[in-house]
Amino acid sequence: MNEGVSVVICVRNEENYVKECLNSILRQSFFEFELIIIDDQSSDNTANIIGAFNDKRIKYFRNEKRLGISGSRNKGLKNASGVYIFFTDGDCTISKNWVEEGLKYFQDNSCIAVEGAIYYVSRDYEPTFSDYVMENKSGGKFMTGSMAYKKNVLQAVGGFDEELHYFEDRDIAFKIMRLGKICFSPKMIAYHPRVTQTPKKFIESASHSQYRVRLFKRYGDKECMAGRIAFPLDLVKIICPPVVFASLFHNKFQGSDDYKLVPFTYIYAISERLQLWKRCIKERIFLI
Repeated sequence: MNEGVSVVICVRNEENYVKECLNSILRQSFFEFELIIIDDQSSDNTANIIGAFNDKRIKYFRNEKRLGISGSRNKGLKNASGVYIFFTDGDCTISKNWVEEGLKYFQDNSCIAVEGAIYYVSRDYEPTFSDYVMENKSGGKFMTGSMAYKKNVLQAVGGFDEELHYFEDRDIAFKIMRLGKICFSPKMIAYHPRVTQTPKKFIESASHSQYRVRLFKRYGDKECMAGRIAFPLDLVKIICPPVVFASLFHNKFQGSDDYKLVPFTYIYAISERLQLWKRCIKERIFLI
């Protein structure tokens, strides 16, 4: 397969991860690709770390103003020349045959996009309560930490929705599935580093529920729903607070970061529900 390949990553303040990320990309078994890096106004040492790499495949672009993740990915798409666009994130590392495996799936399965696997930390890592787990072991998540698309398909659906600041990767996958098949490749693997949630970040993440409303309205997406009940376990925690403590037994506690989050579990459930309902009212959608 001789068609051009572009690998696109978007970075913002990734000084702790970007070197390892770039090394994993540049050492691929398939090496005939361009690497498009979109820097969304990093204020740390990210740009200097990228600048230390001497590889003609790298094309670095720094945004003149903050574009956000969707806007940055669209800029990467605009500057990419490949027929196939591979996306990962600046804090991820990828398996040595990541591009090669993706190309095989395009060739052998007549698909217009390939979804790769994502492991949180490692295959056998056991997360604790404070871990913000981002993984996709068996497909269906469409997380852009490990995805590949035909460029003309991305263009046909208008790129990523820049009004979305979360689940924008899932949104574009649903659009693309209207045009053809997305295959899952278990050998196209990315690894996401450990992320420990602080109480502040934990509560802030409750805002993600509003984007579930948009996905339900646009595509009937019912992930995390039982009928029209969104996040049913969290709703039970609100109605019956003791369930909060019962649910904790299903999680692993290892250190102070884990125990610090416990008092905020009920607050999280309340915040999640309020933001969900607020978006439902705005979108004129009925969800409990």
